[in-house]
Amino acid sequence: MASLACMRGCAIAPRIATTLVSRRKAQRRPAHPARVAATAQRPPDREPADTRTLGLLAATAALALAPSHPAHADVLPEIVASFNLATFTPQVFWFAMILAPRNPVVKTVMGSWFPILVATGIHFYVDYVGFTQPGALEEAAKFGAVFDPTIAPWDWANGAVTGPLVGFQSMLENPNFVTEEWAHVLAWDLFVGRWMWLDAVERDVPFLWACLLTTNFTGPPGLLQYFAVCLLSGKGLPPAGAASSSSSSSTGGASSLALPPMVPAAIAEPDAGALIMRLWDSCATTGRLCWSARDIAAACAEDVEWEDLSHSSTPITGRADVFAHLSARQARDEACGSRLVVERACDGRTGAGFTWHRSNDAGDVGLRGTTFVEVDGDGRIVFVREIAEPLFKPGGGTAALLRAVAKPPAVPPVPLGDARRQPTNASDLVAYLWLEVQGAADFRAEAARYFDKNIVYQDLNFDLPFVGVDHVSSFLEEFDIPGLTFVPDRISDGEDSCCFTWEVDLGVEGAARVKGISFYECESFFGTIEVRDEDGNVSRVKGDEVRVTYVRDIPESTLKPPPLQALAGLVKPDIRTFKPLLKEQQAVAESCSVNAMACRTSTGDLRVDDKVPRK
Repeated sequence: MASLACMRGCAIAPRIATTLVSRRKAQRRPAHPARVAATAQRPPDREPADTRTLGLLAATAALALAPSHPAHADVLPEIVASFNLATFTPQVFWFAMILAPRNPVVKTVMGSWFPILVATGIHFYVDYVGFTQPGALEEAAKFGAVFDPTIAPWDWANGAVTGPLVGFQSMLENPNFVTEEWAHVLAWDLFVGRWMWLDAVERDVPFLWACLLTTNFTGPPGLLQYFAVCLLSGKGLPPAGAASSSSSSSTGGASSLALPPMVPAAIAEPDAGALIMRLWDSCATTGRLCWSARDIAAACAEDVEWEDLSHSSTPITGRADVFAHLSARQARDEACGSRLVVERACDGRTGAGFTWHRSNDAGDVGLRGTTFVEVDGDGRIVFVREIAEPLFKPGGGTAALLRAVAKPPAVPPVPLGDARRQPTNASDLVAYLWLEVQGAADFRAEAARYFDKNIVYQDLNFDLPFVGVDHVSSFLEEFDIPGLTFVPDRISDGEDSCCFTWEVDLGVEGAARVKGISFYECESFFGTIEVRDEDGNVSRVKGDEVRVTYVRDIPESTLKPPPLQALAGLVKPDIRTFKPLLKEQQAVAESCSVNAMACRTSTGDLRVDDKVPRK
């Protein structure tokens, strides 16, 4: 206690007050101008050389910013300037971490010790000024009342023992002490905020900006808020080891693991579908996790863009940051025994995709999702979008909301007419339906022509899939909203199945667009098809007709990460749902039992489990 009192008290100038004792002290001291001169021109024998060197930078800045007319005649101008420096200088670093946490310049500056040295340098200068003032040791004696060793431990929480509070309150009447404490608090706040920034950038912790704002404003509650965000987002508490974030300071927040080298460019034509099977659907050869952050990062181009729309609306760019993101995810999955099960994967040269669900050693079906992958001419991944289903299922409420918001077009839709054609494969069918037929007055009727009678349509905003062409047609009618347009932006080039990304345009200028992913699986059926010649004449001939047998739609969640997903990650981190979900054939059977008329086949028989979708 005595050592602490000495270290604190020696840095504190005497309290200037209107008491009798203070007035007597003031009579023994020179007038204010003389004090300024003495501070600036102190004889060498009273100021050690090493102290002058350490305080030179802070002293120069403080004197430069010192006001010519202090607000109080007894406050040193250096103290006033130091208070201002301690207040405003750290805000530059706070705003950098809040507004641009992954900016290369911010990573370089905040990844070094420079911001902390600036804040502690200001505090050191305040202490230096206090050391040089007469009567500092007398002021230090007041710490005896604050850290009173005579107070027994069982009285620490006794509200009747007021000595420590009164002692500290009396010290706050001294502007030098206030400045020292203020610089002390802000330096430690910045230290904690920088630590949070390093951890959040390394482990992709969301809502960093909110936690930094709270920490900057009120200190420790911001750290508690950050811990809560880590838990609710499924990231887990930060590592307690001393080296957990220190490694990030030299790498700009990237993973401490060495970035794997890129795989050689593909010699033959790129094959996105084969790449997906190699990287994600390899349980038999790589163990239960079924994917490796190192292998995926090695297959990425340097300028890869990765959209994890269940994590953040901001894409992760660059191979190093993608590797850090995937490495953190892999570590979490390995720790809780989770694995990713590929359900369906589509073929494609430049683009492909797959549907999946999380599982565990018990084989439970957990959180479901879809991933779209696009490769360049060298066969390296240049774009990925992945979305997991929302656990809150709004169902038909989504259509009601969209209908209320969408702006109907000024011109009513017209029939498709001569624009009809016969798609040749899965990707051509997707392009035909959503780029050519959508918006026509007879869109639903034309789309229904290409739905298999036993189609399974999973819109993951609903609890159960839609089964059968009649049930799916009713669903499409509900979402056939004037003014609402699904805008595909990336379509894979698969023959048997197609994965594509899209946005929802509500026809309202400036309105945000919701992003999503769809997966279509198709089959070719030999039968009678319509063929249109160059003159527009239609003839019916025998040939293969493409029909959709399975669909999965997933829109992104507005809140990221979705709160229920984060909470489920705490309850069941392996499957990330509160309880195991129904397997697909079970969900189909339940949907048929609920919607019996919609699930009747063309023969009138009730379809329950006769259709098990292919994998």
